[in-house]
Amino acid sequence: MSVNTARNWFLLTSRPHKDEVAEFHLRNQGYDVYRPLAKRLRTQRGKAITKIESLFPRYMFIHLDKGVNDNWAPIRSTTGISNFVRFGLEPACVPDELIIGLKEQEALFGERSIDLDRYHTGDKVIITEGPFRGLEAIFQQYDGEERVMVLLEILHKPTKLKLNPGHLYAA
Repeated sequence: MSVNTARNWFLLTSRPHKDEVAEFHLRNQGYDVYRPLAKRLRTQRGKAITKIESLFPRYMFIHLDKGVNDNWAPIRSTTGISNFVRFGLEPACVPDELIIGLKEQEALFGERSIDLDRYHTGDKVIITEGPFRGLEAIFQQYDGEERVMVLLEILHKPTKLKLNPGHLYAA
């Protein structure tokens, strides 16, 4: 009788806000776990800070085999874990190429996290929509989820504008 010992990546869900705890406990049990991280600029108490958080909140990947070499039983009862993502009765198997691609993206940005903020303070941008279309501006900051603040020179006077980030591209 042959046993399939090919290792595959599977998708797990964690309980709300327990991604980091779940990853910690799975690693302590000896499991190979991958939780892609993202770097985001957030406002906290009125100050902009960079936070590192899960790229896919409540989801992480675990590397297991379908044979007898890995014990799947303790995974669901691990602190912070909700369950396996399933298609029908089978746990969702994730292609190795996806994991490799995510890890490559993290390596490009360093600090094992993907920088999700497209623009950074001081970047030159060009406005693509509205009455200021075609003009160059200086990116200032993200202002919530749907707006960015740019600095535009109008009549030799710097003027702050709030725009949709989709209406900009890097100069």
